[in-house]
Amino acid sequence: MKRFSNKPGIPGEINRNDAMNSKSKIRSPWFILFIVLLASIAAPLNQFKVPPVMPLLMEAFRQPAAAAGWLMSIFAVTGLLLAFPAGFIFQRLGYRLTGFIALFAIVLGSIWGVWGADFQTILISRFIEGAGMSFMSIVAPAIIALFFAADQRGKAMGVWAVWVPLGSVIMFLLAPPIAARWHWQGVWWFGGGYTLLVGFLFYFYIPRKNLGKTAPKNSSPETPLTLRDFRKVLSNPHLWLLSFLFCCFNTAFIAFVTWGPTFLQNQRGISLTDAAFQVSLVSVLAILACPTAGWVSDKIGSRKTIMVWPMLLMALLFPFLYGAGTSTFLFLVIAIGFVGGFVPTGVFAGAVEAAADERLTGMAMAVIQIGQNTGMLLGPLLFGWLVDYTGGWATGFWVLAPVCLSGAIAGWIAKVR
Repeated sequence: MKRFSNKPGIPGEINRNDAMNSKSKIRSPWFILFIVLLASIAAPLNQFKVPPVMPLLMEAFRQPAAAAGWLMSIFAVTGLLLAFPAGFIFQRLGYRLTGFIALFAIVLGSIWGVWGADFQTILISRFIEGAGMSFMSIVAPAIIALFFAADQRGKAMGVWAVWVPLGSVIMFLLAPPIAARWHWQGVWWFGGGYTLLVGFLFYFYIPRKNLGKTAPKNSSPETPLTLRDFRKVLSNPHLWLLSFLFCCFNTAFIAFVTWGPTFLQNQRGISLTDAAFQVSLVSVLAILACPTAGWVSDKIGSRKTIMVWPMLLMALLFPFLYGAGTSTFLFLVIAIGFVGGFVPTGVFAGAVEAAADERLTGMAMAVIQIGQNTGMLLGPLLFGWLVDYTGGWATGFWVLAPVCLSGAIAGWIAKVR
């Protein structure tokens, strides 16, 4: 049976005690988590630079809502195509080199997009940026799984889970004033510059060797992984149920974040800056919810609880957004943001434990990425299509309810603690 080599940089090549003997390699897991978080933020920062300036892009490239939705959805196409390849690349190259690939793709895509003369060119640039998102989504949780023990992993995953809401809220707040002065190209330059900066931090502060747990308790850390181990992960039905739940979550969440500012501007007459700020509250509350979810999850010893109930609550809240007044709309945005922030923490922590071996976290995350990117693909496209060709904005918001309910059912069926 083919075995995967234990070359330097590959997850699982050394154990914690051996690594700690090297003084130059000793770093606090929480400091490493901080650097990983900064690097991870680069992906959603660039992903969500589209929604705050969507009307400008639609005008510049003369595209309707259904077509413009691809500027967000194409990000997910790369993730779907690269989910499993990225998992295998991670197992071969290790987290450090794979992280460099992720950040390089984002910088390349940003620069390419700035010079986009037509809609097709900027779509290609978004495809390249999506590759960075795909790799980072696998690298970051795998590093956390290697550096943190099980009793601390919920908290660590909860802190890291703010990467998407934090990256999106930064862009929602900064993109409108940047675009007001330098048009949408200025937003692209900002995203690429941030990514380049955190790339240097990642290079200088992430150790070359793994310092975390490298094997399950009942096996030797030096035991090499085999193809059978990978097949076992890929055939795990509970991982796929978690992936489906995450698909439903991202379909609803990304659809609202993508089209929320446009809805407020077109239907309520709110300025683009104010509309972006109101929708950004979803991400602000998620930033608070993710670490809270990690603490609660470790405290009660359950990942399922912090996934299923939030999905049910969101199913009840989304339909009321269309007809809500100004104050009620803000209340619903805040509630959806806080409740929804619990879901990613539960999914990531549950997936790591479902893999049963920290070294296989990369492949477990590949399964989760299938669901995440499917939701990211479907959400903006489905909502844009509903707005253009069916009952309009009201239908779009109502459809999000059964989507969330389906995810809650999948999470309830999945066997996770």
